[in-house]
Amino acid sequence: MKLHFDKMHGAGNDFILADNSAGNWPSAADFIRSVCDRHKGIGADGLILISPDPESGGPRMRYFNSDGSHAAMCGNGLRCAASFVYRHKLAGGRKKVRLLGDDGPHDTEIINEAGTEVKISLDILEPFQAVRLESGETVYKGTVGVPHAIAVRQDVEQTDVRREGAFLRYHPKFQPAGVNADFVSFVSPAQAGPVLIRTYERGVEDETLACGTGCASAGVVLHQFCGFGEKVCFLCRGKDRIEVEILKKCSMLTGVFLTGPAEKAFAGEIEL
Repeated sequence: MKLHFDKMHGAGNDFILADNSAGNWPSAADFIRSVCDRHKGIGADGLILISPDPESGGPRMRYFNSDGSHAAMCGNGLRCAASFVYRHKLAGGRKKVRLLGDDGPHDTEIINEAGTEVKISLDILEPFQAVRLESGETVYKGTVGVPHAIAVRQDVEQTDVRREGAFLRYHPKFQPAGVNADFVSFVSPAQAGPVLIRTYERGVEDETLACGTGCASAGVVLHQFCGFGEKVCFLCRGKDRIEVEILKKCSMLTGVFLTGPAEKAFAGEIEL
């Protein structure tokens, strides 16, 4: 049996996407690890399977990390999923679609005709709180899609993201689920340029070129704790920009709109 897929990336965070309406794609961890392997497989940070939701009939995405583990949401992956649904007309070719993730529903909007610029909504599932570490550093932990710990650094370019990210990801204060670790640096809330961000992701267990839920989480933290306004622009490791807009209800932070790229690299097929 041949399985068809698109290889896509959102700001350098790359994924294998497939229409799984027929239920042909396996979700076993060993299979996912094999197709995401960059030497012997297709190569990706994760696998995204799209299928109709049994209750609503609308599109639903399931996200798997490259190590085979399941994650409730991936922001860059959601933008790619929305683009995939639009380009393959899995929701009638509509530009505005409510797409269901394992963390709940998300409003998505295709910004351009090519489907390469996408806006999505992400909810704050756990409010961010300051956490003081034994070193004396304060990080900010909460959940947008998946758990994140945000660390503000003087210069992220000088941060050993693999080592320090793994430290936060497995820190006892954040167990048993662990966190994605995000490092940001900026001059001031009034700066003209974007905020620099680097991310260590669970499931990949390394730095990735971008993390959508990481940018969303960092935007919330910078607004809540660092004096930033309701719109924050981030420059990711892959040199792409992601825009975050804070959403509020009765002055309470509820979520964000996240706008950024969703590019198709190529299409292909594999033999099952």
